Amino acid sequence: MKICICQYSIEWENKQANKRKICDILSKVKQQVQWIIFPETCLTGFTFNKNLQTTDNDITFFSEITKKFRAYLSFGGVYNKENVCITINPEGSLISKTSKIHMFSPSGEHLYHKQGSTFSPFIINNTRITPFICYDLRFAPMFWTAAEKTDVFLVIANWPEKRRTHWKTLLRARAIENQAFVIGVNRTGSSPVADYYGDSCVISPDGEIILDAKNREKAFIVDIKPDDVCTSRKNFPVLKDRKKFSDYGCFGK
Repeated sequence: MKICICQYSIEWENKQANKRKICDILSKVKQQVQWIIFPETCLTGFTFNKNLQTTDNDITFFSEITKKFRAYLSFGGVYNKENVCITINPEGSLISKTSKIHMFSPSGEHLYHKQGSTFSPFIINNTRITPFICYDLRFAPMFWTAAEKTDVFLVIANWPEKRRTHWKTLLRARAIENQAFVIGVNRTGSSPVADYYGDSCVISPDGEIILDAKNREKAFIVDIKPDDVCTSRKNFPVLKDRKKFSDYGCFGK
């Protein structure tokens, strides 16, 4: 599966400037890809401005990109007061909308956004994909719950530079413990709330770093082999020994 990861500096609360930037980045993509991915709140930055939620016009903008590239596309925004990852198919139809489950309370996100309660997996060419959003990366139980029905975990983010070591370590941990690909798509640049380094990554089921975007602003093309998930799980069948979280209740007694 050929994936296009778009990493860039998001202009604060400026949708039109970010749309122009997206078009410029994608104009340099000259090969066929199956999936295009953008960061969390990719048109606005991590703002709580209620007037800058994702609109139908914004969704149409991304739908036109999917039709042009004949590819799936995932992007982050705020829709109906939920921090979401929306995925659109090559025909321009919305096929998945996952809401962020863990609100980032240190920033007060829980005061502005509604908490999600479920995730919305989707399939691209028989590859099972489960998306999460930024702070969700810190909470392993969700990944454990979804692992058996997931080949690729996607994490879109506005992850700050001051915690970049956490970002890269947690992405690798989620890949290794679940024997799945993990794709982390982050932003660069600065905003009134944080500085960002990027560090978008693709991690193999064995924890190998296939792509490290560092702090470059561009579209990165990476080819993954989803069959590697099955191979990894067959050669070292860790998941079959994993217990349900209820089985660990003895530690609380």
